[in-house]
Order: sequence, then structure tokens, then C-alpha cells
Amino acid sequence: MIRMFVAFLPLLATAACAPPPVSAERAARLCQNEAEQSDGISGRVGVGIGTGGPSARAGITITDAIFNPRTRDEALANCIQRRTTGGRTPTTVGITLGGRT
Repeated sequence: MIRMFVAFLPLLATAACAPPPVSAERAARLCQNEAEQSDGISGRVGVGIGTGGPSARAGITITDAIFNPRTRDEALANCIQRRTTGGRTPTTVGITLGGRT
């Protein structure tokens, strides 16, 4: 009995790491950010006024998706399919540069 448990231990550990499947509606909400970065580049700009006076900030994020760009619709459909079946999120590598004045 103990041998059988030890044999299935790696399988149980791997299954515990997989995300649970979600509904298509929830997946669509969760996948918006991933779809925005489908071409590998995204940016943000912000301007505001606070007690310290006016401020501005900007940033750009570049990921490894730049080498294999997809359309936003392709990325969204792929992400929804992956999340509704409980598939793993692909590993991406990126860099974010930003500044504040």
C-alpha cells in the first residue's frame, strides 16, 4: 500500500499545481490583460495632481511575445480555451521600464 502511495505522489503533486478550470465568462474577464500584451509590447501613461503638485508617470513593458506576435483575438481565444480546460499559463519573460516626474 505504501509503495502505491509513493508511486502516485509525483502525480498528485503535479495535479495540485494545475489551475482549476473556470467558466468561459470568467476566463474572458481574466484574459483581458494577457490579450493586451499579445504583440509583446504594452505601455501606460498617467498624469495627476496631488498635494505635492502635478505628477506624471509612464512605463513600457516588452515581453518575449514580441518574437511571436499574435492578434489580440487569437491571444484572447487561446487564453479562454486554456483557462476553461484548466491548462497552465505559459511562462513569459519581460522587462518593464518606467519613470516618474
